[in-house]
Amino acid sequence: MSAFEVLAEAMNDGFIAVNEHWHVTYLNRPARLMLRNPQLSDELTLQHLIPADPTTNTWRELHRASKQKITTEVDVFFPTFFSWFEVRAFPLDGGLGLILRDITDRQWLLRKEAERGYLRNIFQAAPVALYLTRGPEHVFEYSNDFARQLINNRDIEGRALRAAFPDIEGQGFYELFDQVYRTGEVVEVTEARAQLTDPYTGTPKEIYINASYIPLRGFDAQISGVLGLVVDVTRYVEARKESERLAEEHAAVLTHLQEGVIVADSQGRLIFVNDVAAELHGVKVLDITPEAYTDTYNLLTMDGQPHPEDELPLVRALRQGEVVRDAHWQIRRPDGDIILVSGAANPVFTSDGLQAGAVLTLRQVNQADHA
Repeated sequence: MSAFEVLAEAMNDGFIAVNEHWHVTYLNRPARLMLRNPQLSDELTLQHLIPADPTTNTWRELHRASKQKITTEVDVFFPTFFSWFEVRAFPLDGGLGLILRDITDRQWLLRKEAERGYLRNIFQAAPVALYLTRGPEHVFEYSNDFARQLINNRDIEGRALRAAFPDIEGQGFYELFDQVYRTGEVVEVTEARAQLTDPYTGTPKEIYINASYIPLRGFDAQISGVLGLVVDVTRYVEARKESERLAEEHAAVLTHLQEGVIVADSQGRLIFVNDVAAELHGVKVLDITPEAYTDTYNLLTMDGQPHPEDELPLVRALRQGEVVRDAHWQIRRPDGDIILVSGAANPVFTSDGLQAGAVLTLRQVNQADHA
Protein backbone atom coordinates (compact mmCIF):
# COMPACT_ATOMS: atom_id res chain seq x y z
CA MET A 1 0.00 0.00 0.00
CA SER A 2 1.44 3.35 -1.05
CA ALA A 3 1.84 6.27 1.31
CA PHE A 4 -1.03 7.97 -0.51
CA GLU A 5 -3.30 4.99 0.13
CA VAL A 6 -2.22 4.76 3.78
CA LEU A 7 -3.07 8.45 4.23
CA ALA A 8 -6.40 8.10 2.41
CA GLU A 9 -7.44 5.07 4.46
CA ALA A 10 -6.61 6.91 7.67
CA MET A 11 -9.08 9.67 6.87
CA ASN A 12 -12.46 9.82 8.60
CA ASP A 13 -13.98 11.43 5.52
CA GLY A 14 -14.66 9.63 2.29
CA PHE A 15 -12.11 10.06 -0.50
CA ILE A 16 -12.54 9.44 -4.23
CA ALA A 17 -9.94 9.92 -6.97
CA VAL A 18 -10.97 10.21 -10.65
CA ASN A 19 -8.89 10.67 -13.80
CA GLU A 20 -9.42 13.19 -16.56
CA HIS A 21 -12.09 10.92 -18.11
CA TRP A 22 -14.08 10.76 -14.86
CA HIS A 23 -13.17 7.11 -14.24
CA VAL A 24 -12.85 6.29 -10.57
CA THR A 25 -9.30 5.23 -9.73
CA TYR A 26 -9.54 5.03 -5.96
CA LEU A 27 -12.13 4.80 -3.15
CA ASN A 28 -11.11 4.74 0.50
CA ARG A 29 -13.02 2.69 3.05
CA PRO A 30 -15.17 5.57 4.45
CA ALA A 31 -16.21 6.43 0.86
CA ARG A 32 -17.17 2.83 0.19
CA LEU A 33 -19.28 2.79 3.37
CA MET A 34 -20.93 6.12 2.52
CA LEU A 35 -21.72 4.98 -1.01
CA ARG A 36 -22.84 1.50 0.07
CA ASN A 37 -19.71 -0.43 -1.05
CA PRO A 38 -19.47 0.22 -4.79
CA GLN A 39 -17.12 -2.17 -6.59
CA LEU A 40 -14.09 -0.46 -8.07
CA SER A 41 -13.78 -1.42 -11.76
CA ASP A 42 -12.63 0.05 -15.05
CA GLU A 43 -16.26 0.85 -15.91
CA LEU A 44 -16.98 2.74 -12.70
CA THR A 45 -17.22 6.50 -13.32
CA LEU A 46 -18.05 9.41 -11.04
CA GLN A 47 -21.42 9.70 -12.78
CA HIS A 48 -22.28 6.31 -11.27
CA LEU A 49 -21.61 7.67 -7.79
CA ILE A 50 -22.83 11.27 -7.77
CA PRO A 51 -26.39 11.86 -9.01
CA ALA A 52 -26.74 14.11 -12.05
CA ASP A 53 -29.65 16.27 -10.90
CA PRO A 54 -30.33 19.02 -13.49
CA THR A 55 -31.95 21.17 -10.80
CA THR A 56 -28.65 21.52 -8.92
CA ASN A 57 -25.25 22.96 -9.82
CA THR A 58 -23.31 19.88 -8.65
CA TRP A 59 -21.94 18.71 -11.98
CA ARG A 60 -21.51 22.22 -13.28
CA GLU A 61 -19.18 22.90 -10.36
CA LEU A 62 -17.32 19.61 -10.84
CA HIS A 63 -16.74 20.36 -14.52
CA ARG A 64 -15.56 23.85 -13.60
CA ALA A 65 -13.10 22.45 -11.05
CA SER A 66 -11.75 19.98 -13.62
CA LYS A 67 -11.45 22.51 -16.44
CA GLN A 68 -10.10 25.46 -14.45
CA LYS A 69 -8.02 23.38 -12.03
CA ILE A 70 -9.60 24.96 -8.98
CA THR A 71 -11.09 23.76 -5.72
CA THR A 72 -14.85 23.87 -5.27
CA GLU A 73 -17.36 22.69 -2.71
CA VAL A 74 -21.00 21.61 -3.11
CA ASP A 75 -23.64 19.96 -0.94
CA VAL A 76 -25.10 16.94 -2.71
CA PHE A 77 -28.31 15.07 -1.89
CA PHE A 78 -28.17 11.33 -2.58
CA PRO A 79 -31.82 10.26 -2.94
CA THR A 80 -30.90 6.57 -3.07
CA PHE A 81 -29.43 6.79 0.44
CA PHE A 82 -31.63 9.68 1.58
CA SER A 83 -28.41 11.37 2.70
CA TRP A 84 -26.56 14.64 2.23
CA PHE A 85 -22.81 14.82 1.60
CA GLU A 86 -20.52 17.81 1.49
CA VAL A 87 -18.28 17.24 -1.55
CA ARG A 88 -15.01 19.13 -1.88
CA ALA A 89 -13.34 18.69 -5.27
CA PHE A 90 -9.74 19.70 -6.05
CA PRO A 91 -7.26 19.06 -8.87
CA LEU A 92 -5.32 15.79 -8.53
CA ASP A 93 -2.97 14.16 -11.10
CA GLY A 94 -4.85 15.52 -14.10
CA GLY A 95 -8.20 14.55 -12.66
CA LEU A 96 -9.95 15.36 -9.42
CA GLY A 97 -9.79 14.31 -5.83
CA LEU A 98 -13.07 14.46 -3.92
CA ILE A 99 -13.51 14.50 -0.16
CA LEU A 100 -16.96 13.46 1.09
CA ARG A 101 -18.34 14.38 4.49
CA ASP A 102 -21.75 13.21 5.74
CA ILE A 103 -23.81 16.30 6.63
CA THR A 104 -27.24 14.65 6.68
CA ASP A 105 -27.99 15.58 10.27
CA ARG A 106 -26.97 19.17 9.67
CA GLN A 107 -29.07 19.47 6.52
CA TRP A 108 -32.18 17.99 8.14
CA LEU A 109 -31.71 20.32 11.08
CA LEU A 110 -31.48 23.31 8.74
CA ARG A 111 -34.57 22.16 6.88
CA LYS A 112 -36.40 21.53 10.11
CA GLU A 113 -35.58 25.04 11.26
CA ALA A 114 -36.68 26.44 7.89
CA GLU A 115 -39.91 24.48 8.15
CA ARG A 116 -40.47 25.71 11.69
CA GLY A 117 -39.86 29.27 10.51
CA TYR A 118 -42.35 28.78 7.68
CA LEU A 119 -44.96 27.39 10.05
CA ARG A 120 -44.32 30.20 12.51
CA ASN A 121 -44.99 32.73 9.73
CA ILE A 122 -48.25 30.98 8.92
CA PHE A 123 -49.29 30.69 12.56
CA GLN A 124 -48.26 34.26 13.32
CA ALA A 125 -51.06 35.70 11.19
CA ALA A 126 -53.61 32.94 11.85
CA PRO A 127 -57.02 34.32 12.96
CA VAL A 128 -56.91 32.18 16.09
CA ALA A 129 -54.78 32.42 19.23
CA LEU A 130 -52.00 29.79 19.40
CA TYR A 131 -49.93 28.96 22.46
CA LEU A 132 -47.16 26.36 22.66
CA THR A 133 -45.83 25.19 26.01
CA ARG A 134 -43.07 22.71 26.88
CA GLY A 135 -42.48 20.49 29.87
CA PRO A 136 -44.57 19.66 32.93
CA GLU A 137 -44.33 23.27 34.13
CA HIS A 138 -45.87 24.40 30.83
CA VAL A 139 -43.20 26.92 29.87
CA PHE A 140 -44.43 29.13 27.01
CA GLU A 141 -42.28 28.63 23.93
CA TYR A 142 -44.43 30.43 21.36
CA SER A 143 -47.51 32.63 21.04
CA ASN A 144 -48.82 34.30 17.89
CA ASP A 145 -50.19 37.83 17.36
CA PHE A 146 -53.80 36.93 18.18
CA ALA A 147 -52.69 35.22 21.36
CA ARG A 148 -50.75 38.26 22.54
CA GLN A 149 -53.65 40.58 21.73
CA LEU A 150 -56.00 38.39 23.74
CA ILE A 151 -53.85 38.78 26.85
CA ASN A 152 -52.97 42.47 26.32
CA ASN A 153 -49.40 41.73 25.21
CA ARG A 154 -48.50 40.11 28.51
CA ASP A 155 -44.87 38.88 28.57
CA ILE A 156 -45.20 35.08 28.71
CA GLU A 157 -42.57 33.48 26.46
CA GLY A 158 -39.98 31.62 28.48
CA ARG A 159 -42.18 31.69 31.57
CA ALA A 160 -44.11 28.85 33.19
CA LEU A 161 -47.91 28.92 33.09
CA ARG A 162 -48.37 29.60 36.79
CA ALA A 163 -45.78 32.39 36.78
CA ALA A 164 -47.12 33.98 33.60
CA PHE A 165 -50.78 33.83 34.71
CA PRO A 166 -50.98 34.01 38.52
CA ASP A 167 -54.38 35.71 38.15
CA ILE A 168 -56.13 32.59 36.80
CA GLU A 169 -55.43 30.47 39.86
CA GLY A 170 -58.56 28.64 40.95
CA GLN A 171 -60.25 28.95 37.56
CA GLY A 172 -59.37 25.44 36.37
CA PHE A 173 -56.84 26.27 33.65
CA TYR A 174 -53.77 25.04 35.54
CA GLU A 175 -55.49 21.71 36.08
CA LEU A 176 -56.56 21.56 32.43
CA PHE A 177 -52.96 21.89 31.18
CA ASP A 178 -51.80 19.36 33.77
CA GLN A 179 -54.47 16.90 32.60
CA VAL A 180 -53.48 17.16 28.93
CA TYR A 181 -49.79 16.73 29.75
CA ARG A 182 -50.47 13.81 32.10
CA THR A 183 -53.01 11.85 30.02
CA GLY A 184 -51.96 12.72 26.46
CA GLU A 185 -55.60 13.34 25.59
CA VAL A 186 -57.07 16.37 23.82
CA VAL A 187 -59.28 18.58 25.99
CA GLU A 188 -61.82 20.98 24.51
CA VAL A 189 -63.72 23.71 26.32
CA THR A 190 -66.65 25.81 25.12
CA GLU A 191 -67.41 29.31 26.36
CA ALA A 192 -65.00 28.89 29.24
CA ARG A 193 -64.91 32.01 31.42
CA ALA A 194 -61.53 33.47 32.38
CA GLN A 195 -60.94 36.44 34.63
CA LEU A 196 -57.64 38.14 33.87
CA THR A 197 -55.90 41.08 35.52
CA ASP A 198 -53.75 43.32 33.34
CA PRO A 199 -50.22 43.04 34.84
CA TYR A 200 -49.39 46.58 33.75
CA THR A 201 -52.52 48.48 34.86
CA GLY A 202 -54.25 46.10 37.27
CA THR A 203 -57.44 46.41 35.22
CA PRO A 204 -59.65 43.29 35.42
CA LYS A 205 -60.77 41.69 32.17
CA GLU A 206 -63.36 38.97 31.70
CA ILE A 207 -63.22 36.85 28.56
CA TYR A 208 -64.96 33.77 27.20
CA ILE A 209 -63.09 31.30 25.02
CA ASN A 210 -63.58 28.18 22.95
CA ALA A 211 -60.37 26.20 23.05
CA SER A 212 -58.67 22.93 22.18
CA TYR A 213 -55.61 21.83 24.15
CA ILE A 214 -53.59 19.24 22.26
CA PRO A 215 -50.70 17.13 23.62
CA LEU A 216 -47.41 17.35 21.71
CA ARG A 217 -45.04 14.38 21.52
CA GLY A 218 -41.28 14.24 20.95
CA PHE A 219 -39.31 11.79 18.83
CA ASP A 220 -39.50 9.32 21.73
CA ALA A 221 -43.32 9.45 21.59
CA GLN A 222 -43.42 10.94 25.10
CA ILE A 223 -45.50 14.01 25.89
CA SER A 224 -43.29 17.07 25.52
CA GLY A 225 -45.74 19.96 25.59
CA VAL A 226 -49.21 21.34 24.94
CA LEU A 227 -50.57 23.25 21.94
CA GLY A 228 -53.45 25.57 22.74
CA LEU A 229 -55.82 26.76 20.00
CA VAL A 230 -58.03 29.49 21.44
CA VAL A 231 -60.88 31.52 19.93
CA ASP A 232 -62.15 34.59 21.74
CA VAL A 233 -65.97 34.36 21.84
CA THR A 234 -66.49 37.08 24.43
CA ARG A 235 -68.53 39.33 22.14
CA TYR A 236 -70.80 36.49 21.07
CA VAL A 237 -71.38 35.27 24.61
CA GLU A 238 -72.07 38.76 25.93
CA ALA A 239 -74.43 39.48 23.00
CA ARG A 240 -76.29 36.22 23.63
CA LYS A 241 -76.54 36.91 27.34
CA GLU A 242 -77.89 40.38 26.63
CA SER A 243 -80.37 38.91 24.17
CA GLU A 244 -81.44 36.33 26.74
CA ARG A 245 -81.81 39.05 29.37
CA LEU A 246 -83.99 41.15 27.08
CA ALA A 247 -86.02 38.09 26.13
CA GLU A 248 -86.60 37.32 29.81
CA GLU A 249 -87.68 40.91 30.41
CA HIS A 250 -90.05 40.81 27.43
CA ALA A 251 -91.41 37.44 28.55
CA ALA A 252 -91.99 38.82 32.04
CA VAL A 253 -93.91 41.78 30.59
CA LEU A 254 -95.97 39.57 28.27
CA THR A 255 -96.68 37.12 31.07
CA HIS A 256 -98.32 39.82 33.17
CA LEU A 257 -100.46 41.33 30.42
CA GLN A 258 -104.24 41.09 30.88
CA GLU A 259 -104.57 39.67 27.36
CA GLY A 260 -103.43 36.33 26.10
CA VAL A 261 -100.23 36.44 24.02
CA ILE A 262 -98.88 33.73 21.69
CA VAL A 263 -95.63 34.18 19.72
CA ALA A 264 -94.39 32.10 16.77
CA ASP A 265 -90.97 32.19 15.11
CA SER A 266 -90.35 32.54 11.36
CA GLN A 267 -91.00 28.80 10.85
CA GLY A 268 -94.33 29.05 12.66
CA ARG A 269 -93.16 27.17 15.77
CA LEU A 270 -94.75 28.45 18.95
CA ILE A 271 -92.05 29.84 21.19
CA PHE A 272 -94.10 31.66 23.81
CA VAL A 273 -97.57 31.35 25.39
CA ASN A 274 -98.30 33.57 28.38
CA ASP A 275 -100.35 32.51 31.39
CA VAL A 276 -103.54 34.25 30.23
CA ALA A 277 -103.43 32.48 26.85
CA ALA A 278 -102.74 29.14 28.54
CA GLU A 279 -105.71 29.68 30.89
CA LEU A 280 -108.05 30.57 28.04
CA HIS A 281 -107.14 27.42 26.11
CA GLY A 282 -106.74 25.17 29.14
CA VAL A 283 -103.52 23.91 27.57
CA LYS A 284 -99.99 25.19 26.90
CA VAL A 285 -97.89 23.43 24.26
CA LEU A 286 -94.80 24.95 22.63
CA ASP A 287 -92.70 24.01 19.58
CA ILE A 288 -95.62 23.06 17.36
CA THR A 289 -96.12 24.32 13.79
CA PRO A 290 -99.31 25.73 12.15
CA GLU A 291 -100.67 22.38 10.97
CA ALA A 292 -101.00 21.36 14.63
CA TYR A 293 -102.48 24.60 16.00
CA THR A 294 -106.14 23.67 15.57
CA ASP A 295 -105.99 20.16 17.03
CA THR A 296 -103.60 21.03 19.88
CA TYR A 297 -105.49 24.13 21.07
CA ASN A 298 -109.00 22.94 20.03
CA LEU A 299 -109.72 25.95 17.82
CA LEU A 300 -113.20 26.26 16.27
CA THR A 301 -114.86 28.55 13.76
CA MET A 302 -117.88 30.58 14.80
CA ASP A 303 -120.17 27.77 13.59
CA GLY A 304 -118.34 25.20 15.74
CA GLN A 305 -116.25 23.49 13.06
CA PRO A 306 -112.48 22.79 13.34
CA HIS A 307 -110.77 26.01 12.33
CA PRO A 308 -109.04 25.80 8.88
CA GLU A 309 -105.31 26.25 9.30
CA ASP A 310 -104.87 28.93 6.64
CA GLU A 311 -107.67 31.07 8.13
CA LEU A 312 -106.20 31.25 11.63
CA PRO A 313 -105.17 34.85 12.42
CA LEU A 314 -101.65 33.84 13.54
CA VAL A 315 -101.10 31.80 10.36
CA ARG A 316 -102.34 34.66 8.15
CA ALA A 317 -99.84 36.99 9.83
CA LEU A 318 -97.06 34.41 9.42
CA ARG A 319 -97.61 33.31 5.86
CA GLN A 320 -99.10 36.40 4.22
CA GLY A 321 -97.61 39.14 6.37
CA GLU A 322 -101.20 40.25 7.05
CA VAL A 323 -102.21 42.48 9.94
CA VAL A 324 -105.37 40.91 11.34
CA ARG A 325 -107.77 42.94 13.49
CA ASP A 326 -110.93 42.05 15.46
CA ALA A 327 -110.98 38.38 14.48
CA HIS A 328 -113.35 36.03 16.33
CA TRP A 329 -113.22 32.29 16.90
CA GLN A 330 -114.08 29.73 19.52
CA ILE A 331 -112.03 27.51 21.82
CA ARG A 332 -113.17 24.16 23.23
CA ARG A 333 -111.50 23.81 26.61
CA PRO A 334 -110.44 20.42 28.03
CA ASP A 335 -113.45 20.49 30.41
CA GLY A 336 -115.79 20.69 27.39
CA ASP A 337 -116.72 24.34 27.78
CA ILE A 338 -116.64 26.42 24.60
CA ILE A 339 -115.64 30.06 24.90
CA LEU A 340 -115.67 32.89 22.42
CA VAL A 341 -112.50 34.93 21.93
CA SER A 342 -111.50 38.01 19.98
CA GLY A 343 -107.97 38.67 18.82
CA ALA A 344 -105.44 40.37 16.56
CA ALA A 345 -102.28 39.13 14.86
CA ASN A 346 -99.25 40.99 13.52
CA PRO A 347 -96.15 39.90 11.61
CA VAL A 348 -92.85 40.71 13.37
CA PHE A 349 -89.87 41.99 11.37
CA THR A 350 -86.17 42.38 12.16
CA SER A 351 -84.33 45.68 11.76
CA ASP A 352 -83.20 44.63 8.26
CA GLY A 353 -86.75 43.88 7.11
CA LEU A 354 -86.78 40.09 7.41
CA GLN A 355 -89.84 38.48 8.96
CA ALA A 356 -88.90 37.01 12.32
CA GLY A 357 -92.31 35.57 13.17
CA ALA A 358 -95.72 36.73 14.32
CA VAL A 359 -97.60 37.55 17.54
CA LEU A 360 -101.25 36.89 18.43
CA THR A 361 -103.16 38.64 21.20
CA LEU A 362 -106.57 37.41 22.35
CA ARG A 363 -109.17 37.90 25.05
CA GLN A 364 -112.44 36.27 26.00
CA VAL A 365 -115.65 38.00 24.95
CA ASN A 366 -119.29 37.15 25.48
CA GLN A 367 -121.90 36.71 22.82
CA ALA A 368 -123.42 40.10 23.61
CA ASP A 369 -120.05 41.81 22.99
CA HIS A 370 -119.71 39.98 19.69
CA ALA A 371 -123.21 40.85 18.60
